[in-house]
Amino acid sequence: MRRNGRRERTLAALILAAALVCAGCGEKQASGAPPEGQYSVYFITNQNSPGSGALAYEFRALPPGRGAVDGLLRLLLAGPESNGLTSPFPRGTALRSWRVDGDQAVVDLSEAYGGLSGVDLSLADGCIALTLCQLEGIHSVYLTVEGRPRPFRDKVLHASDLLLENSREGPSEQEVTLWFPSEAGLTRETRVLRLSMGDDPAVAALQALLGGPETPGLGKACPEGTKLLSLDRDGTEFRVDLSGQWLEGKEDPAYLCAVVDTLSELEPGAAVMFLVEGEPLERFGGVDLTQPMRARPPESESEAPQD
Repeated sequence: MRRNGRRERTLAALILAAALVCAGCGEKQASGAPPEGQYSVYFITNQNSPGSGALAYEFRALPPGRGAVDGLLRLLLAGPESNGLTSPFPRGTALRSWRVDGDQAVVDLSEAYGGLSGVDLSLADGCIALTLCQLEGIHSVYLTVEGRPRPFRDKVLHASDLLLENSREGPSEQEVTLWFPSEAGLTRETRVLRLSMGDDPAVAALQALLGGPETPGLGKACPEGTKLLSLDRDGTEFRVDLSGQWLEGKEDPAYLCAVVDTLSELEPGAAVMFLVEGEPLERFGGVDLTQPMRARPPESESEAPQD
């Protein structure tokens, strides 16, 4: 496949970088058109904290014996060679399959990619879309994880959309309170989340909760591997749909309380109905869930130690 739209893709990357809090990486990155037989492969600049980098690219030749789409995807997941660039992909991210459907590249990635959220996810999506959309005939990218649509990001990615969306408004920060099991019952942990335009703070908070605590001594708020599939709300009532892993571990009522209390921090008086893989959950850990569950009384709360 020949490359096309070079000027548009480069401009999109530069504006996206500025919108995502670009700070100079201290290393000169590639610019202009790539040498013959090479392609622009997008990564993020090597910043001190996740989600704070901007997009940049390096020129790479395809691996021997690989076609353009397959080769570029493998170069992306292998990581950059240039100093000052780093991979946006979580450790363990693997390519499960890909195909070209008309002018769209459909790419299925392993479960590790599903752990991304907020700005980190936007950066990773951007690297894939901008890298593949430089190919002649590829105008969009659709990503799945383990063969399934991505919750809250089930959309087609266009290089031009990255330009338009991210030039209007950059990422924002929101402080949230997450609740995790501990020896004291449940303990709060304060976290600052970086959100892309359009991200729902409640979704981001629950994804962070299910990802586990950062504070030593706090326990997980769900069985290993549990993912948030959807979050619907009607006023102060939430419908939280969780993946099947929720039922594969210990049925600890503290998990329920952690979810409810975390949502109550964002929406006081929140009432939560639980679902697993779209089916209502009627009982968990001896707790009747046929009616919406509300937050615990304040006397059972405790504060995580601060550094």
